[in-house]
Parts: sequence; structure tokens; C-alpha cells
Amino acid sequence: MIDSFPYESWLNEAGDGLNTDITAFWTFGPGADHSLTGTFVLTGLGMLLMVASLVAWVWMEDRRLKEQTALLRGASGGQA
Repeated sequence: MIDSFPYESWLNEAGDGLNTDITAFWTFGPGADHSLTGTFVLTGLGMLLMVASLVAWVWMEDRRLKEQTALLRGASGGQA
């Protein structure tokens, strides 16, 4: 198996923590206190966006189906 991604470069020289270059690059990443608050915030925002987009898609499709139903019923003289 080819190991083409250098995970070892993420660690500091001692190997017990993340390299400061990596943590400074990621805005919401673990800083000096190694908290994961930013990770949880981004995960929560991602989940919220996913649910909101799913609800919007279902609402849009329902609206389009109702419009198509009205169009077809109008074309057939109102009979089901």
C-alpha cells in the first residue's frame, strides 16, 4: 500500500502534539489549549445546514407536485 500522505508532519518534534504550523493554518482547529470546540461548532453547523437543505428540498418538491397536480386536473376538466 502506498503511503503518500505525510501524517508524521502533523506532529511536533516531540511527537506528543500537533505541529503549530498545522494548528495555525486551521482557523477553528485546536489551539494552544487543545480544545475541540471549533470542531464541534463546525460539525453542528454542517448538520444544521444539511437538515435545512433537506427540508427546503422536500418543501420545493411538494410545491412543484401540487402545481403539476393542479395543472393536470385543470386539463382534464377537474376530474380525478
